[in-house]
Parts: sequence; structure tokens; C-alpha cells
Amino acid sequence: MSYIFGCMATVYFSLSRKASSGSRLHEVLVRFCHGRINQRAKSGIFVNSEYWSDDLQQIVIPKFRILSQEKRAFMEELSHSQNDLSDLRSIIMTEFISAGSGKVLLHKDWLSGVVSSALRRRLNISDSSDSDFFEAWDKFISSKQVSDSRRAMFKVVRNMMYRFERVSRMTDPSFALSLDRMTSGTLSDFERFLFEETKYVELYPDIYKDIAGKDLPKKRGQNTVSHRMAILRTFIIWALDNDLTVNDPFKKYTLKAPVYGTPVYITITERNALYRTPMPSKKLEVVRDIFVFQCLIGCRVGDLLKLKRQNIVRGAIEYVPHKIKEGRPITVRVPLNDTAKEIIAKYEDAERESLLPFISTQKYNDYIKECFNITGLDRYVTVINPQTRESEQKPLYEVASSHMARRTFVGNLYKQVKDPNLVGALSGHKEGSKAFARYRDIDEEMKVELVNLLD
Repeated sequence: MSYIFGCMATVYFSLSRKASSGSRLHEVLVRFCHGRINQRAKSGIFVNSEYWSDDLQQIVIPKFRILSQEKRAFMEELSHSQNDLSDLRSIIMTEFISAGSGKVLLHKDWLSGVVSSALRRRLNISDSSDSDFFEAWDKFISSKQVSDSRRAMFKVVRNMMYRFERVSRMTDPSFALSLDRMTSGTLSDFERFLFEETKYVELYPDIYKDIAGKDLPKKRGQNTVSHRMAILRTFIIWALDNDLTVNDPFKKYTLKAPVYGTPVYITITERNALYRTPMPSKKLEVVRDIFVFQCLIGCRVGDLLKLKRQNIVRGAIEYVPHKIKEGRPITVRVPLNDTAKEIIAKYEDAERESLLPFISTQKYNDYIKECFNITGLDRYVTVINPQTRESEQKPLYEVASSHMARRTFVGNLYKQVKDPNLVGALSGHKEGSKAFARYRDIDEEMKVELVNLLD
């Protein structure tokens, strides 16, 4: 007998043909149907086939003429299991109604998620994590001498691992992350989770209910995932160094190297054209001027945001890059040229603390693209697609961003002096930096100069 509800949804229970290993118990299987929806799941409820009715789709509780204490306990166990099935049916229907009663497309694993959640509640398995594992993470985050942005990224990966554990528990209620039990297989599962996390937002909304919409997981490319896995490795190395474990799951796990294309930047001629082009609104004019100023001093947007009048010392900008101020603090000094001084003078305001009237980073990036488009900076450039890791061609204004200003500073300086150490002293890159090496692309003009040396 199936159970049909007012919205024409049907819940079927059946018994698995195969008994669980080492016992005579069979698991009760669940099937949910509504229109074209037809999903199956395992209930986590087991029963001896002798006490199951296929026709009634329920457990049949036997009647004994003589009721011993053992038989009474057995009957109570069967009764509890049947009550669990009844509760499960009600939970499925309640969740179905909450999900829109079929008016909204259900995820293909929706039923499995509902049943797993019910199983966890029935077994009274807490959502709380292994305190030792995440306490170690918290200690790692607080003790590392790194920049604020780096520390924030540590927290991001820590929270990713917390969500990974909770999602894993939906199908394996006993799953718990542990420094001593983590394996290369755990790392592979976590890596796969990072690629697929967007689907779990819909599948397990309770796990993501406290995350603001703008912060919900988005589709990640290989470079992003590789970066997050590298942070996890940093945490494991720290745990090993601090004698919190002797287990190193990365011994048999290979980190995939990120793939970067040739840095894209604008020429001095293009930068000047951008600066001279009238903008249709004040906000775009301000953003354009700030971008050009960034092209002239080469700092990261995070450092640009923090610049104040006090950073101007004897005709130059002086600042300590936030990315390296912990561990190897250096002061970067960049002399201001006439254009940079002109921009500072244009926006001088004694009541404003910041050097320039900066807006949010996201709006800054959006408006930069508009400024490029208005200027006609639309030549096609080759970039690496972060999802496919394949090269593709896009107009320049589509890939414009705050970091392009830094690339413009570095790329154009290197074309002029061809000395990475001198350019690095102005950009804040340390000597031998792998990141800096990506900027030192030999452009067409330099190739011509090299070939002419053969004449």
C-alpha cells in the first residue's frame, strides 16, 4: 500500500533484497514520486524480512501467546522502527511542501538529503565538529604572523572545511575531520567538494542558512581550488611542527599547480588616452583618476585604500605593503610624477582622511570596465578561463580591474629599464618572486630589440 497525500505525492517503502553484512536484517528503501519526480533513498532503518509486509509497506509486529521480557523488548524495538518509518514519511511530505510542493525544481539528491537529515536527528548525531580539529585551526589562525588579508583567507578555508564536514555527515553521520585520521582520500574528497559546493547550497539549505547571499559559494576554478588546498597544507605543516599530529596526508597527495596566463596590461599611450577621455558622470571620472593614479604608483588596491596624506613624504608615496608587512616588513617608496601630483591636488580635501575618495572594491572594478569601454580600449587580449584553464580572447574592457593598474605599472617599467630588481623595489615584490616573474613578459617591442642585436 502506497501513501498518497493531498498534493498527489506518493511515498513508497520497500525492503532491500540484500541483507546487511553479517546479519539477517534488510534496509528499508524509500521512493518518492510526484509527477515527473521519482527519487530513491536508503532509510537507515533495518528490519528482519520475516516481519515485513510488502503489501502494507510496513513492519508487521507479531503477537506472542506468552510474552517474555525478551519478546516484549523485541516487540518494542519493532514498534520503534515502525514509528520511525511513519515519522520519516511525515518529514518527507513536510519538506516537500516547504520546497514548493513540486512547483520548484527539486535537486536530484533532494530525497537523500531529507532522509539523511532525518536519520541524523533520529540518531541524535550533533552538528558540532571535532573540537580538537577546529580548535587547532583557530589556534593556527591566531598564532600565524601574517597580514590581515592572509589571516582572513585562513578563516575562509577553515569555514570551508567545517561545511565539508557537515555535508559529508549527511550521507555518513559518523564522519568527523581529525588531524590523526585525515588521509589523501580525505584531501581528494575535500578538493571535489570545493568544485561542487554550489550544488549543496540548494540540497542542504540548513548548512548555508547563516551565510549572506553575496557570500554563498560560487563556482570555483582550478586555480582557486589549488590555492585553498595550499592553505590547508600550510595548516597541516603547522600542526606537524607544533606536535599536534604525526600524520601528514599530503605525503601521498599531489597539489595541482595553478595555471596563469601572460599578464594583461595597458600601454602608456592607452593609459594617457584613458586619462584624457571625458567621462559622462562624476563617479566615473573619480574612478578613472584613481585608476590612473594606481597605474603610476603600482600598489595593490588594499594598500591604495589605506593611503593618507601622511603617506606623502618628500615628493613620494611611502607605504608598507599589507601583504608582506608581517615577517619581512619593507617600506616601498615611489616618487610621484606630475600626473600623480595633479590627481592628488584635484581631490585634496582636509576633512577626508583617505588620500583619494575611494569607493568599494567591487564598484571600483565595475566602473573601471565602464571607463575602459567609453575610452574605446577594446583590443582583444588572450586570457586564461579560470574554470576550463583554456585560453580565450576577450576585449580589453571586459578584463579590466584594479589589479590591471598594478600590472600596468610593473609591465611598462620593465619595458623601460629591464631590471626586475629595480622594478621590484618600486612595486614591493621581493627578489625572485614567482609572482613578479609572471609580469616580465617579453613583448613584441623587446623581441625586435633583441633580434636587432644580431645585425
